[in-house]
Amino acid sequence: MTTCGPVTKSLLLLAVVVALTGQGSAADPRVTECCTRVSKQQITETIVDYMVQKRNYPCVNAIIFQTESGSLYCCKHNEPWVMRKIRQLRAKKRAALASAPSSL
Repeated sequence: MTTCGPVTKSLLLLAVVVALTGQGSAADPRVTECCTRVSKQQITETIVDYMVQKRNYPCVNAIIFQTESGSLYCCKHNEPWVMRKIRQLRAKKRAALASAPSSL
């Protein structure tokens, strides 16, 4: 049975490697990605939505803009152009809600 030692160790090592590489997969709802850096640069693509991210290490305060193509951009939350864009998106959502037919 002493000849099985290296094979068993190799299989155990393989199992550990497979288990570790499986962690952090997209199927795990607890694992989330966040902005750890932000840009001050204005986005040139059409922005369709945004999310607010609060600082919670390693995540930083950020506004995450989603573009028409589905790309996500981490932007500095207090940049003037970011605040203007948020106001525009909020106004657009309010207008859409006001013009939607009521189902009541």
